[in-house]
Amino acid sequence: MTSRERIARAMHLERPDRVPVMCQPSWGFVLLQNPGLDPIDLWHNHDGAYAKAFCTVTERFGFDGVMIPGVGLSPLDMGTVKRIDRRNSEGPVVTFRNGDRCIYCRNELPRYLHAGRPEVDIETFDPEEIPERLAYHPPSNHLRMWLNESATGRVAELRQSRALVGENVSLHGAIYSPEDYLIDLVGAPQALMALLTHREKCREILERFAHAVAAHAEEQCEAGIDAMDISAPWAGQGFISRTLYETLIAPAQKVLVRLCRKRGVPCHCHTCGAIGDRLELIVDVGFDGIECLDPPPLGNVELEDAVRRIGDRAYVKGNIDPVNVLLRGSEAEITEAVRRCLETGMKAKGFILSTACTIAPDTPARNVALLRELAEKHGYY
Repeated sequence: MTSRERIARAMHLERPDRVPVMCQPSWGFVLLQNPGLDPIDLWHNHDGAYAKAFCTVTERFGFDGVMIPGVGLSPLDMGTVKRIDRRNSEGPVVTFRNGDRCIYCRNELPRYLHAGRPEVDIETFDPEEIPERLAYHPPSNHLRMWLNESATGRVAELRQSRALVGENVSLHGAIYSPEDYLIDLVGAPQALMALLTHREKCREILERFAHAVAAHAEEQCEAGIDAMDISAPWAGQGFISRTLYETLIAPAQKVLVRLCRKRGVPCHCHTCGAIGDRLELIVDVGFDGIECLDPPPLGNVELEDAVRRIGDRAYVKGNIDPVNVLLRGSEAEITEAVRRCLETGMKAKGFILSTACTIAPDTPARNVALLRELAEKHGYY
């Protein structure tokens, strides 16, 4: 059975020959596994650097799939650049003509420093200003990945990745959930307050962003992805109550899920932290699967409980602790944790072995390689 077939079976709640292995590497881990790679080239996919770097990690560690967390990246517009300083120890610093600065770190996401306050005021913002076509991804606070304006450029990383990994590896696209754009737009504290004080305006903002994101999701589906990762890190119980999730967040997420279902592309919700009170709510949105299912102390999800509650309705992707086990653990500790995870996860109708959240930047390569080795040893059905 090929890797692509293996993951497809797990995502459709059918039994593969063995448990698929597919982790999402952090930005820092990708950089550290590709020494000499210019972080500016990675962030802007210059000469296909983005696709090459992520596919290299997939091939090196024997993952059954590769997920491209930023699809359609725009090259650095040198017309906006005042200067580039490569002497900084953290990584090259780009100063833009408008006064903004960006540190392209060598072991983590870029750090963007705005010359002025980037957030808008929820009171005065007009939702009709949100364009129909998505302009950027919001991977972190005050950080935007700007998207290519051309149709081919907006899916370039997917086509490049397919050429690199071939037809037998599962290829996954990625989009960000509408609430991420609301938080990027007005700021995290203001957004969480606005969901309470400006419910109808937030509903309209979320819906408009949902349709813009869905249009980009359709572009990725057209490019031939096998699955879609819908990143929703703000949807957990540490930020949003169950009621707010059901009444405001879930309806906007359903726009994305419906698009994926219409195109026949499985999709899962990537939500970090504590989500133990809403596993069923997430599946009720229509997601085919859930990751990260962070275990304590990172979150509050025990894999056995998740399998019992949703394991017959959705595939489960997780949930090795990326910090306390994979980063800091000994080989014996990692082996024991992975064996327990496999034993429990294989009781679900669909299970993919993965770190709960992304692989931490400084994780030893040997520790990551253990995941595939242990799946080959203990993960056959």
